[in-house]
Amino acid sequence: MIALTVRDGDSVRNELVHLGHASATVDDVPMDQPPQTELPKNLTLHVGNDDALLERADSSPQLTELVLAPVKLHRRNIQRRLRESQTPKDGLQFADPPEVGKRVLDAADLPTRTTDRIDRLSMIRSVLSDEDVSITTSAVRSDPQTLEQTRTELEAVTGFHPERVEILEGFASSLPAPIDADATEILSAATDVERALRKRASKSISDVEIVRRAAREILATNGRAWQEAFPEVDSVSLVGVSSIPAAHIDLLHAVLNSVSVSAHIHFRRGTGSYLSRRVPQLLDVAEPGAVVFES
Repeated sequence: MIALTVRDGDSVRNELVHLGHASATVDDVPMDQPPQTELPKNLTLHVGNDDALLERADSSPQLTELVLAPVKLHRRNIQRRLRESQTPKDGLQFADPPEVGKRVLDAADLPTRTTDRIDRLSMIRSVLSDEDVSITTSAVRSDPQTLEQTRTELEAVTGFHPERVEILEGFASSLPAPIDADATEILSAATDVERALRKRASKSISDVEIVRRAAREILATNGRAWQEAFPEVDSVSLVGVSSIPAAHIDLLHAVLNSVSVSAHIHFRRGTGSYLSRRVPQLLDVAEPGAVVFES
């Protein structure tokens, strides 16, 4: 279980959440689920409480908080509000998750070069022309852009984590025919494209892979890689959240499992209430950052 403090506007509630995936069913028969993992307790969720970050910066200027802003607009908005409110910003550092991943890997003397989208599309064309590789089916178009979009979406939802991929495959197979077969083929194609790209690329496939590798390195070094990259950071925040890519939550999970820092996730009003209820499930995986491929 995990202790959560949830702030929704002006209201505050403390919850002790019992974790474990909701039981998926086929014809009302429960399916086996992955075992529950031990989760961090120093996590605060904020829903629509945009001032909380500014309040922390104002009340604890001696502490350093790393603000993970996946979207540059959110970073600029926070920095503008800091200026307008004349809030001290010396204790705040801003970065997006790939920047954080690269700093962690740099600190561990690991490569950080990535393949861009143009190169991925070129490699997918090569994969499609390879007679020894069969990816497209009746449900999967033989189109590099469609395949790359499908790969990207599966990457965002699962991070190619074995447990999440297995759950999604189980859900796909539970759909009525013929949708079940089509959904299964699409998921298989997205995974096969990633696997084929990994065999062809000398660099990381994407910035998302950098984030996953950083999560694994933090865990493998028991937090040393993080502490060498961010020795002065006392707290970590993920802000502007309207959705949570799996790699981002796994990075945060790895930090909280390995380093003595507090963490905050700031959800946007509207989707925040739903997403805050999903956080326990998102965190409830073993080995954050793990993938179904050999790596």
